[in-house]
Amino acid sequence: MRVKRVAWICILLLLIETASAVPLLPAEFSGSVTIGGSPAPAGTVITARIGDRDCGSLTLTTAGVYGGDSTFDTRLLVCGGDDDAGKTITFFVDGVKAAGTAVYTPGTSVRLDITVTSGTAFSADVTAGPAPLTVRFTDESTGDPRSWSWTFGDGGTSAEQNPVHTYGVPGNYTVALSVDGGKAVCTRPGFIRVTPILFGDATGDGRVDQADTLLVLKQVVGLAEMPAPDTDQFRKTDVHPNGVIEIGDALFIAQYNVGLRDPWFERPG
Repeated sequence: MRVKRVAWICILLLLIETASAVPLLPAEFSGSVTIGGSPAPAGTVITARIGDRDCGSLTLTTAGVYGGDSTFDTRLLVCGGDDDAGKTITFFVDGVKAAGTAVYTPGTSVRLDITVTSGTAFSADVTAGPAPLTVRFTDESTGDPRSWSWTFGDGGTSAEQNPVHTYGVPGNYTVALSVDGGKAVCTRPGFIRVTPILFGDATGDGRVDQADTLLVLKQVVGLAEMPAPDTDQFRKTDVHPNGVIEIGDALFIAQYNVGLRDPWFERPG
């Protein structure tokens, strides 16, 4: 009897040891994935990480969607160790950290929409002025991009990282920067505003400030000479365009100086 009891104990210990060696079931994830508000293109790689260890990855075959709800859809499988249950999973889209996290719960299937703000960004040394307007653009993208594609809104393009572009025709131009073959795109509508002349520059000193407002007020009350009609100086001053220099022009210039008018002296937005 003692031998049988020892044998059963050995069998139980073996079963316990075997059970503890069974790996945890993976957690499954599926849903949508967007970059900067647009569907992530096919070929985008989603990576799941627990701590500093990658625990699963999936390459998109359909733009904007990973995994699926059908039985045989390929989902993002996150495989953790025995001590990972309950830990936080972070997600990366082509190496860029996504917003939101999940808790590693083995054996579950979860819908999780993954979003990342575009790693693409840019600035310019000047965004408004009279034609011809030369603008120096600066790439501010994150993620160490390797290629750049600019469109300047007037038909001009560039593959340089930090291009210089001259706008010769008045207008409002949308500028877009795409990096690494379109994996991330930043588009800024109406980013560059080019006027035919420097509207509001009543003094003719190359800038628009309160001195221009004061001069127009003096012109209206007869303390300063009015510019001759059909001249650039008249057109610069007649920012409330009605063919007459009046108090409305002074008001518009004052509003421009406090941000209530754009370079075309329209209400911004």
